[in-house]
Amino acid sequence: MIETSRLLLRLPEAPDAQALMEIHQDPEVLEQGLVTLTAPPGGIEVALRNVDRMLRHWKHYNYGQWSVVERATDQVIGCVGFYYREEQSEIELGWIIRRSHWGNGFASEAAKAAIDWAWQTTKIDHIVSLIRPDDARSMRVAEKSGQRFEREGIEPRNRERRSIFGIYRPAS
Repeated sequence: MIETSRLLLRLPEAPDAQALMEIHQDPEVLEQGLVTLTAPPGGIEVALRNVDRMLRHWKHYNYGQWSVVERATDQVIGCVGFYYREEQSEIELGWIIRRSHWGNGFASEAAKAAIDWAWQTTKIDHIVSLIRPDDARSMRVAEKSGQRFEREGIEPRNRERRSIFGIYRPAS
């Protein structure tokens, strides 16, 4: 668990599935391509399987995605965290925040906290974020969390172009 001034990042729980499903199925989020889906949005069963998948990732790698909880309301407002991309042998940091909470700095705060956690508790040396070239919001989040543009690349799952931002472990 990670606490920031406004957020709590904690392991996902089954009751989070409903909120995470709503966030991922928001038509504006889907329209802007901010979520990569491999299948059409499903119901609560799919959301519960996704929570289970997130927890299995934690068990296998000792890092993963957290549910992002707004401390003031105790509501799940998104998720943030790491995913090991076997296709690229890279560790990706991703985030998604409920649209009604955009523009408040929550994504940047959560991403920065996740990166700080990685440096303090893991042996991860390099973190990347794959961002659509037209997604200025996510590029700002990456930059505010300390990441810098590294290169252009291809998203392995859907073969779409991505701007790859990254950050290396600071020297001791």
